[in-house]
Amino acid sequence: MALRVLFLMLVLLAAARASSPAASLDAASLLAFKSACAGAGRGTGTAALDSWTESTDPCSGEWRGVTCLWSSSSSATSRVRRVVLEGLGLAGDAGAIAALTDLPSLSFLSLKNNTFTGSLRDVDFSPLAPHLKLLYLSGNGFSGRFPESILRLRHLRRLDLSGNRLTGTIPPEIGHRLRALVTLHLARNSFVGRVPSSLESMPKVAELNVSGNNLSGQIPKHLATAFPASSFLGNPELCGAPLRRRCDGQHQRVHTSGHGRRSSHDRWMVVMIMVAVGAAVATLIAAALCAVLCLKNKKLTRPRANSRTSSMSTSREETVRFDGCCEEFDVRALMMGAAEMLGKGAAATTYRVVMGGQQDVGDAGAEETKGEAVVVKRLRRREGTTREDEGRRRELAREMGSWRHANIVDLRAFYASEEELLLVFDYIPNGSLHSLLHENRGPARAPLDWQTRLRLAQDAAQGLAYLHGVSGSRLAHRHLTSSNILVDGGGSARVSDFALLQLLLPAPPSEKALQKQDVRDFGVILLEILTGRSPEDGKVDIPRWVRTVVREEWTSEVFDMELLRTRGAEDEMVALLQVALLCAADNPRERPRMAVVSKMIEDIRDRGSKRSKCSASPSQAGCSYDSSPCASEGTTKSTTASSS
Repeated sequence: MALRVLFLMLVLLAAARASSPAASLDAASLLAFKSACAGAGRGTGTAALDSWTESTDPCSGEWRGVTCLWSSSSSATSRVRRVVLEGLGLAGDAGAIAALTDLPSLSFLSLKNNTFTGSLRDVDFSPLAPHLKLLYLSGNGFSGRFPESILRLRHLRRLDLSGNRLTGTIPPEIGHRLRALVTLHLARNSFVGRVPSSLESMPKVAELNVSGNNLSGQIPKHLATAFPASSFLGNPELCGAPLRRRCDGQHQRVHTSGHGRRSSHDRWMVVMIMVAVGAAVATLIAAALCAVLCLKNKKLTRPRANSRTSSMSTSREETVRFDGCCEEFDVRALMMGAAEMLGKGAAATTYRVVMGGQQDVGDAGAEETKGEAVVVKRLRRREGTTREDEGRRRELAREMGSWRHANIVDLRAFYASEEELLLVFDYIPNGSLHSLLHENRGPARAPLDWQTRLRLAQDAAQGLAYLHGVSGSRLAHRHLTSSNILVDGGGSARVSDFALLQLLLPAPPSEKALQKQDVRDFGVILLEILTGRSPEDGKVDIPRWVRTVVREEWTSEVFDMELLRTRGAEDEMVALLQVALLCAADNPRERPRMAVVSKMIEDIRDRGSKRSKCSASPSQAGCSYDSSPCASEGTTKSTTASSS
């Protein structure tokens, strides 16, 4: 079958090159795909492609499921951009898909819920690497191992291979190769082996589903906190959070054949247990002796209530560095740096510190401080804090130091003592979103344009969605404002001060409710971006005011005057306004998760960039290339707006 499809493709392509422009080259590939489906002799889907004829152009709008985009290099040519053929009963070998890989501008391919079969490893998806972003092949009968050529699709954002018969292991390097993925669905196949730890390194992934396979081992830590149990169910040998199946010795042991090996293994286990017990007893004895000596020392010295012995101070002090922190950092270098107070709040006092700074005389004769600038937040110990509370906040500080994302402010190190906790963050130079929106209002102000505002909104949403996910619904910001969204040197927004209040106060019973409060606060920030109003004015409840204006059909009245200068972006503004009001809903249950909010803003921005780059054909109306698949044109079977 594969050879037959290849021969047919070569014949059609040769004829097209001899007599037709670029659009006909795309027609040849599509007609080769149609012929491969017809030659399969299965299903009822060949009639669904009756509109695909040699006498018409694929970009005429008459070809079912085909959408084109005008070429930027020539106004006279257009290329096929999307092929969406879902639930049409199409059949054929996997080789039929090879015909579609010769479409050079294809960015969206969906053949889900058909009856294709065969091994996807026989298909080379590499020619689609320059443009392909969405690939949906779920609900077919594809077999064989994971297709390695898919790992070369560097721009791929959504991949759905669920509901097939794929076998073997999930490629260990998938997370390193497909860095742009937002959605990865591999459910209901026959994959074996472990869940790749490389999936933890994908910065944008918001949806993951590997349920219904034969995976085994422990779920990687960050995936366990970022995704619900439903993402991993149906794998009998998979264990660890968020599943209820614990990873004990029985699950983790590797069984080997032969009685002798098992006996040897058991003997070694007995020896190791005896050694561990002996070490534990020796440690307890040593600890008891140390306690006795300390009590005697205390009776002899009797220090005053406010003083501490140097030995106790040393045992209670701790300096921890994380990835990206300078190796020479210690509290002494921090204290010797040039410091400037930036602010004092209920949670902490904030300083800008230049470590290793030296006073030099600049060209203008003024003194300049050179060195590495960091931000230090000083949290003092609260009255009544127990040792358990102190241990809890140090453990939380360690967890915060492991969080890494392009849209958050990284914690680089911390110093903890009995009296205080010093948190060392990256210094973000360009101020906050609040200052960009509200400061220097007047005739001399440089307006903050719409594209910049929308990009900052998307950055902040991605950062907050990551923090909600990586903390496993346990933590929340609890004080999210536009002042806590900083802008770095590259113009990207970064969320700061997440979970800072949890370092001071005991966590309340329901952190999920507080994450819903974060979503509402983010909705208010979106309204700030759109209206130019600051909630700190205290004169008006912004969400209530916006609802009133919109209800009375004065929608244009809510937008900042600076935004009215932007032409052609009204639809995007209204769309973001709808997202903001959804986030700020009075009922917390109606507020979406931040991962969903981030995706909605991303889709709004993608639609805006496409509108500015090209003039969409009528068949594209209401359908984003990077959104979830829309229903195939002319079909009666509806598809959801999700990416599953």
